[in-house]
Amino acid sequence: METSSNLKIKPMGLMTSVLFFGIPSVFCGFSIYFVMQKLHQNGINDFINFYISMVLPLVLMLVAALIAFRIEGNKFKWSEILTRFRLKKLNKTDWIYTAILFAAMILIYATLSFTPKWLIQFKLFSPPEFLLPAVDPRLEQNILVNSFFGVPLKGQWWIAVVYFIALIFNIVGEELWWRGYILPRQELAFGKWTWLIHGTLWGLFHIFWKWNLLILLPSCIAHSYVIYKRKNTSIGIITHMAFNSVPLIGLIIGIIG
Repeated sequence: METSSNLKIKPMGLMTSVLFFGIPSVFCGFSIYFVMQKLHQNGINDFINFYISMVLPLVLMLVAALIAFRIEGNKFKWSEILTRFRLKKLNKTDWIYTAILFAAMILIYATLSFTPKWLIQFKLFSPPEFLLPAVDPRLEQNILVNSFFGVPLKGQWWIAVVYFIALIFNIVGEELWWRGYILPRQELAFGKWTWLIHGTLWGLFHIFWKWNLLILLPSCIAHSYVIYKRKNTSIGIITHMAFNSVPLIGLIIGIIG
């Protein structure tokens, strides 16, 4: 059933879609390739650098989703937020789709995990020298660590709390902007091909992680298909959160010692 909130949604064509994916991508790229570099050159602690250069853009994405929601004429009422962003309770079928999507994302990651190190052999895909260690494809990444950006983990529960808050902004910011705000508008323009166009653009949004494109693109398309199919952003939030929480589990293990 359509609601008054649904009726306010306008179609989002290809050019507008490119802009709505491209502008955040440019901003994230600027934050990583300029802000991160400048903070590094000025001796700013990697922990602080991480939150300024990588978390702040995600906070702004969440803010952008809420601003766009308000510009459409919606009121900041919980019922309207749930309706416009398609935040629904999961039924049995939704949970099945969620489980399949999560399994598919793990399979894709396991199968294509070699691609970042392969791509960085080519100059076009090589990462910048100043990249923070936690996201540097030239280094072996292990979820079982004793420190986080140089800060010893044992007993430091505040690190897990701060990381979890960053994770919330990461997941909620992206899902409300991409799947909550943009996807329903694209459905009015692209119909049955929405999931493919949306997923491809979301994958290309990550161009600033160019060495990860081959591993990200199929996951982004699969993720977009399920949300398009079920019309439920909550599936995206749960799956995205579960997949991105692996480093948090490693942090907690390190904190426990």
